[in-house]
Amino acid sequence: LQGLNSRMDELQAAFLNVKLKYIDVENQKRREIAQIYCSNIKNEGIILPKLNDICNDLLHVWHLFVIRTKNRENLVKYLTANHVQTLIHYPIPPHKQKAYKYLNELSFPITEKIHNEVLSLPISSVLINDEALHICSLINSYNE
Repeated sequence: LQGLNSRMDELQAAFLNVKLKYIDVENQKRREIAQIYCSNIKNEGIILPKLNDICNDLLHVWHLFVIRTKNRENLVKYLTANHVQTLIHYPIPPHKQKAYKYLNELSFPITEKIHNEVLSLPISSVLINDEALHICSLINSYNE
């Protein structure tokens, strides 16, 4: 069933109350890591985020850093073998979700293609620049 749950319990609120004091610093660190990725990943098999020059957007908080590649499974194996954890945050296209059962039989080739290519790289306020540069180097050395 389609829906939204925006409730927060007291424990979540207490954590958030503390973390909000650091949000600007943490967001800036994520922007820094995203800029490292955008500036240093130079592999023709990798599609970086592009939306109105998003890599230079100072307001983006980079909750995720999602790239695309035609052979995602091989890249995941390669990065995992090199001790880099990746995630596929949204592996099921919206029209294939159970909540949208009435759309399940429809075909949206572009959406399905993208969902087979997306991969989230590590990005967080605790990732250090040298680690991000190492990930860039690994990706640049990757051959499909």
